[in-house]
Amino acid sequence: MALAPGAYRARERAPARDGHDAACATVAFDPAHRAATPAIDARAPSAHDAKADNARAGRAATAWRPRAKPPRARPLRFEMDATRREVASERAYALSARFAARVAWCCQEGCYPHKDHHVNQDACATWEAREMAHEEAVIDGEGNDAVERRETGRVLVGVFDGHGKHGEECAQIARATFAETLARETRGGAALRDGYARTFEAVNAVVCKEMGENASFSGSTAITALFDDEGVVRVGNVGDSRCVVGVERAAGVAVGNRHTRRWEVRDLTHDQTCFRADERARMKAEATSPMTFATIGMVLGETEAHEDFGDGEPGSDEEYCDDPPRVFMAGYRFPGCAFTRSIGDTVGKSLGVSATPEMSEFDLNAEPSTRCVVVASDGVFEFMSSAETMAIAEKFYEENMPGAAERAAHAIVRAAFSRWQEHDERADDITAVVTFIYPLDSDTSTATVVVNDMDDALNKLLL
Repeated sequence: MALAPGAYRARERAPARDGHDAACATVAFDPAHRAATPAIDARAPSAHDAKADNARAGRAATAWRPRAKPPRARPLRFEMDATRREVASERAYALSARFAARVAWCCQEGCYPHKDHHVNQDACATWEAREMAHEEAVIDGEGNDAVERRETGRVLVGVFDGHGKHGEECAQIARATFAETLARETRGGAALRDGYARTFEAVNAVVCKEMGENASFSGSTAITALFDDEGVVRVGNVGDSRCVVGVERAAGVAVGNRHTRRWEVRDLTHDQTCFRADERARMKAEATSPMTFATIGMVLGETEAHEDFGDGEPGSDEEYCDDPPRVFMAGYRFPGCAFTRSIGDTVGKSLGVSATPEMSEFDLNAEPSTRCVVVASDGVFEFMSSAETMAIAEKFYEENMPGAAERAAHAIVRAAFSRWQEHDERADDITAVVTFIYPLDSDTSTATVVVNDMDDALNKLLL
């Protein structure tokens, strides 16, 4: 997040793959890479052992905290440094009997010309079904004890945006433990929605335990989208990152914005900031310490104190204001959280900042002309609307070239960075995950897209 000062830890980098800057330990597709990085074993024992689970989560969190060197020197110019970028090359997945997907992401370190030693605090990941699997004790058809392997979903994508002096570590730990924790929390017939929500709270507990006092004023946002095998996209969100979908409409049908050509754009999340009156009311009810909402100007006595902050809705004037409302401990000038939910931030937790996610669902079967799901950090949406972001994705989807999702992710990041250059003196870290959705039968859409470069393995699976 843009306003977080301090020093950071950075992630290890994997060898380049397919001519790209390969992502760090987040690339789940490369067996050779996974062998060289800490493994997250999602195959929990059939007999649930909470202590063992917590120990595994703690080991994984600790193992994913390597020290890497920051840039050699403070940047001389405000420009994007492509050498400080991480990429997950496009991969194909079968989501259900009706839909396939191609997923790629791009994570670009920001640029702070007036700050030394900035390292990317964003973390990103894509998990496959096998990484969300677990084993459960069952009774087979003959009445005998057996063990059955079950998968929580087909694909899970996530973005974790760290903030504060130790934000990079908080984001890395959250990313490292999320898939295993999700598999554990949805075991034993637990309702997926409830287990999914508990996952965020459990990951928060791990981050706070691992970081100790270093989590007092540091933390991470967390947003994940789970694609299950029934064609439902389940989104959990803590913070101000965003999940957006693009649904194609027939030619001549109004799409409700001036940026996309044929895609209707829908936000599946609602930014959790102090602009929201409902969030401020919740925080007041949950806070265990005296607290107040104010802008920096109010804290410094430059403007009159009030809570008439507007709504901060996407596209509103308030969304792009220079001095957003924040939560402070009453009588003090900290912690100054502009977000209302997060992972970590133990001081903020006493003021009502919550690790409980807001959940939403989107059924691809009910909207079979859905073409794209974008999950991105606030570095994308600081100066770009959801519709502007989706318009970039639409262009690459329609071109239907090999690596379209990856090209779209790069283009979104570049466009967002350009907006920072236009409107600010520095740029936040910027991350975009692009998932292109392809219907598998001609009856599901007015414009079924044929993916010419589908992997042979996926073709065999889908035929």
